[in-house]
Amino acid sequence: GGVGKTTLATVLYDRISQQFGTCCFIDDVSKIYRLRDGPLDLQKQILGQEHHQICNHYNATNLIRRRLCRQKALVILDNVDHIEQLEKIVVRRAWLGAGSKIIIISRHEHILKQYGVDAVYKVPLLDWANSLQLLCRKAFKLDHILSSYEWLVNDILNYVNGLPLAL
Repeated sequence: GGVGKTTLATVLYDRISQQFGTCCFIDDVSKIYRLRDGPLDLQKQILGQEHHQICNHYNATNLIRRRLCRQKALVILDNVDHIEQLEKIVVRRAWLGAGSKIIIISRHEHILKQYGVDAVYKVPLLDWANSLQLLCRKAFKLDHILSSYEWLVNDILNYVNGLPLAL
């Protein structure tokens, strides 16, 4: 946690979403899934505002299958922490139109492998130079260390070890 998975997915979504006919970014699958109608609510988010009257999982699944097969779709599912969440949303690769993408963000690589994703990208920690730049911009609103804080900055960078959220 804190390496920047959601931040990267948000930037990616903003940059490429205009290339797709249908786009959906669900920002906390785990939290929504735990609610009373969690799986159905997730499906409604994929379908969009005009389909919020759907009241059962079966109809939502059929509508997703019919709608996505005709369009180039981008679906980003953030904070997936159980394989059941992906299985209940029922978005299958075979249903998607040509050029579609499903991006799943999870702390748990085994979930991605079990679901059969094509590729796993592990977000790396920041190197020393990028950690220093981020800390200076956030702490000092500058791109460099104030000389009186060099010892403190070095201690902080050693402690957080490249984790952006900690910086």
